[in-house]
Amino acid sequence: MQRLGPHSGPAESPALPAVLGSWVDWNRAVALARALDGSLPEQPEQPADIDVDRLVEECARARSTHAEAIHALMAELQQPMSPVEFERRHAALQRAQLTTTGRLRGRLRDALARTDDHGARLAEIDAVMEQVLAPREYRLLNRLPPHLAACLPTAISADSPAVDADAASPAVMPDPLPEPSWPPALRDTVRDLLLAELDLRFHPIDALSAAVHPHRAPPHAA
Repeated sequence: MQRLGPHSGPAESPALPAVLGSWVDWNRAVALARALDGSLPEQPEQPADIDVDRLVEECARARSTHAEAIHALMAELQQPMSPVEFERRHAALQRAQLTTTGRLRGRLRDALARTDDHGARLAEIDAVMEQVLAPREYRLLNRLPPHLAACLPTAISADSPAVDADAASPAVMPDPLPEPSWPPALRDTVRDLLLAELDLRFHPIDALSAAVHPHRAPPHAA
């Protein structure tokens, strides 16, 4: 992690209960209280039951697909790639993950809400918590692509040998520098961070999958 340079975050993050109160506005607080203790909304009639097994398997396949996309990007980093191109590719991975997890999370909530009253209440709570936490998660993770892209020049400068200024001739114009290669240690760190980001995005999917299908262990990214 030191290869990524200093960061402005606190040394120790405060506990979630200590800061959750400042994140929940009045309307969200009322919605959360209703989800916890109020009456449950009526569920619309469905023409057919949801195939829970197939839905959980779809979640596992989606997670595996996104993990494979991360590994494919890391393989491409073995060749030179500009920081701008990496930032663009990472942002594209994030958009794809956001689309997938949002869709699957909604479908899992629908399936959970039709299990029983406890499942319906849990689904309602998850919907409110997504409204509260998703914007903060988006803003936080949206800063990651430019931050990681900016680490490449820093890593190259740290690993490059010092240049003897007296040996350089001002009369000779240097050739344009090729795109730098990502050092192996930096690639490993970036890979671990991108997989950790994928895990974070799938935490609600894992929890809802476990609730709707309690006897099936949740998948993990490769």
